[in-house]
Amino acid sequence: MTKKWTQPPSAGRPPVPEQLRELITRLGTENPRWGFRRVHGELRRLGHKVSPATVRRVMRAAGLCPAPRHHPTRGEWTAFLKAQADGLLATDLFHVDTIGLQRLDAMFVMEVRTRTVHILGVTAHPTAAWATQQARQLLWHLGEHAADFTHLVRDRDAKFTAAFDAVFASEGITIT
Repeated sequence: MTKKWTQPPSAGRPPVPEQLRELITRLGTENPRWGFRRVHGELRRLGHKVSPATVRRVMRAAGLCPAPRHHPTRGEWTAFLKAQADGLLATDLFHVDTIGLQRLDAMFVMEVRTRTVHILGVTAHPTAAWATQQARQLLWHLGEHAADFTHLVRDRDAKFTAAFDAVFASEGITIT
């Protein structure tokens, strides 16, 4: 009878060294607002080769995850929207691709309480000056009704400059 060659079974993944476990736990404990991704980044900067999953596993075993949220929770945002809905405007840009394969950008503002949408303008090349002019025209169009609004919600698009914000601030509307 011939002997068959067999490979010895592997021992599995090597364990995380105790010093590294202690460092992960120490970073997580001393910086409670850091999540596992931030701790992983700091470990990489220090020259340790460890995966994000390993950092998360060690932090969870030590009772350190998940990190607290830095942004308002959904409930707080919902409460803000309900409380301010009467005086709230929201604005953004969206694009439309035409049949001629041209991309056009459209700017709109929505009155949150009534969900009335105002299409302010459409252009192939939106600029900050164009967006500011659209804001002026909206306030002119709203006339006395503009005094009903207290907040404007917008994103951080580069087209929404300080001049854009100043148009609304001149009517007492806070940019959120």
